[in-house]
Amino acid sequence: MKKTNAEDWEYLADTPEEFDEAINNATSENERLFFEKFRYKILHETAASNDVLMHEQDNSDGLYILRVGTDDVMVGRNLSNPNEQTSPREFAGIFCALEQDMFDYLNRHITLREWLRERDYYGIRYDANNDFN
Repeated sequence: MKKTNAEDWEYLADTPEEFDEAINNATSENERLFFEKFRYKILHETAASNDVLMHEQDNSDGLYILRVGTDDVMVGRNLSNPNEQTSPREFAGIFCALEQDMFDYLNRHITLREWLRERDYYGIRYDANNDFN
């Protein structure tokens, strides 16, 4: 990967140190890959039309995860039941999103990071940036 400069990170919510720590302390190869690819995406690819990191059909909980713009992350749930009252939430950066409690979507207290680790990042897409499709 090309060397990045401090100005590459100037307007981003996350920091190079957070990515280094996440990569170095990954609990699986899939987690390490996720952070490496996400870092590359925010530094080299925009996602004005959203980057689908996980589609709601790729997991039984119906969650979706989008990268919006450069580094914002939106998390939501497919509302198959019209009586469900949840709406997507947008976060500044992946590390903020990962620490969010997903109770409103999953009916149990679990952070997005814990949920992704439970599934070993299964279902994460690395080729669904709508700007390039």
